[in-house]
Amino acid sequence: MVMDTTDPGYWLNWKFVLCATWVYSCMALACYLIWKYEGPSLPVGNDEGVDREEARPRIGPGAVYLEDCWKPCLHDIHPAWLLAFRLVSFLFMASVIIYDVIVDGWTVFLYYTQWTFLLVTLYFWAWLGAFGLWMLSVRLQDG
Repeated sequence: MVMDTTDPGYWLNWKFVLCATWVYSCMALACYLIWKYEGPSLPVGNDEGVDREEARPRIGPGAVYLEDCWKPCLHDIHPAWLLAFRLVSFLFMASVIIYDVIVDGWTVFLYYTQWTFLLVTLYFWAWLGAFGLWMLSVRLQDG
């Protein structure tokens, strides 16, 4: 049975309203968090517990330092846990892709969603996490 998507009754039902509310509330929360934490740059100062001369300069919103790519936001978490999480995620996601290819064949990659899933899986192979552990070991060796 083919539904007519030009009919207002197709869009004005409780499922669509619930989905739209969920998506727009997530977008609003994301906008608020970006505004709050990535807003105008803060002045360099004593907020990190260091002198003004030693503080890392803040160059504005959207600036990503190299160490921000591999260090967790919570300073109590060791980067090795982030690497372990990424490794477990990779193993799980790789097994899902391998299962799909075994069951459905290589034709599953005709769909962009499978390519996106493959790229996310490769991201979780954790080259950033491995790089972070390497950077951490270099810093520990340098003292």
